[in-house]
Amino acid sequence: MADRAPRRVGRPLTALPEEPMTAPTTRAKPAPFNGYYTPVSQDTDSALTAAGPGTPGGDYLRRFWHPIAMASEVKDTPLPLRVLGEELVLFRDLSGRLGLVHRHCSHRGTSLEYGIIGPDGIRCAYHGWKYAIDGTVLETPSEPPRSRLKDSFSHGAYRTHEYAGLIFAYMGPPEATPEFPVYDSLTWPDGNELVPYKLEMPCNWLQVHENAADPIHTAYLHAIVSGVQFTPAFAELPELEFMETPIGLLSIATRRCGQNLWIRASDVILPNVAQFGTGFVDGSKEKFALCAAFTRWIVPIDDTHCWVIGVRHFNPVIDPRNEGRADRIGLGRIDLMGQTDERPYAERQKNPGDWDAMVAQGPIAIRANEHLASTDKGVAMLRRQLRNGMRDVQQGIEPRMPQRYPGGPVPTYNNETILGVPALVPDDAAVMRAFGNKICRTVIDSAALPPGRRQAEVEARVRAMQAEGAFYPQALPETRLAENL
Repeated sequence: MADRAPRRVGRPLTALPEEPMTAPTTRAKPAPFNGYYTPVSQDTDSALTAAGPGTPGGDYLRRFWHPIAMASEVKDTPLPLRVLGEELVLFRDLSGRLGLVHRHCSHRGTSLEYGIIGPDGIRCAYHGWKYAIDGTVLETPSEPPRSRLKDSFSHGAYRTHEYAGLIFAYMGPPEATPEFPVYDSLTWPDGNELVPYKLEMPCNWLQVHENAADPIHTAYLHAIVSGVQFTPAFAELPELEFMETPIGLLSIATRRCGQNLWIRASDVILPNVAQFGTGFVDGSKEKFALCAAFTRWIVPIDDTHCWVIGVRHFNPVIDPRNEGRADRIGLGRIDLMGQTDERPYAERQKNPGDWDAMVAQGPIAIRANEHLASTDKGVAMLRRQLRNGMRDVQQGIEPRMPQRYPGGPVPTYNNETILGVPALVPDDAAVMRAFGNKICRTVIDSAALPPGRRQAEVEARVRAMQAEGAFYPQALPETRLAENL
């Protein structure tokens, strides 16, 4: 991230506790049938989960751009929305400009969802007051001709930006508006097709976003426990690693697929963005994809509802077999099993997906009742990063924004790599860890290169490591390559 001088932008400091890496390990063995004595907290940790105006999380999130709608949702009438706990309406005036304004008219409070859209703004149907897309009061027609009332205040409004079929909003201090971030994964490879989608989930935004930092669930939820939902390769238990990046963290799962090793390294981007590979991988063919199949934001509607909103990528690098289904993507739809509640409840009980696992934590997950384990290091890392960002804003320091290529997009780190690396018995776990670590370090270290050249350079470096045997421990006399590989 780019270094910049701190900007004083926040409210007074609110206490934000540190996030533990794991639960205590010295507890006494519990007695059986101990429910009566098991403490159950109701503390929602609102310092971390609340997104409304004036909260630490809400103030922090408001320093970033968020998608709030698909462009196809904006038609010839205002679209009422609730975003970060605020009642808003989104519209496109007859000149083609987008407006996002407070829903209730500044005159007497009636809803502008019933407003009449004109060439230069929106007019309240109740008394005819008219507002421009930036909140300027254009007309108060029932006032005397010489009235200066309309010049004495403005209606609440926010900046918008349209990109890739999505409409984004910035809801923070206007004087601190950041540049809109275009990620390199959205622009590379050439011809990358982006298809927008938007899902709604009845739970807090954070428990949905944390799913991206929890790669072990892909083995259990999507294969071992619930049955194969993507491909059988996901049933292989991965070696995990988590690395901080200039934009957040990498959530890395490395699996053995016969003679190949497969890395699924997912970008978790602050504050609420994530990128993933496909769900179609079987690990049988080598692959170098320094790009993404999904880029999505988790946008709070309020504290107990959120949107999963983003784009699916279609290109031959991430999906060489063309297995994605663009016709199954859109409003309330995505071509990946288990992301909505569209299946019957009885079926979802027997074969639950991501939607069920996240929503079933409750409207707001109670983190005080958790027992974090070794596989939750990514979740703990993400929470610490978010708390640090919230603390900065509360102390009056503007969050650092992603560093860009000169005049170009933001480097990202999502990668899906499959490479022939025969197993080493009995120390194959060490080989898998070295493979995941070295390749993802190479991806992070290559961020200064432009996207196409970067992909080629990373592949060349990885091929050199493969030829040199760099993924194997150097002095293990009792180990050998598996005879069946």
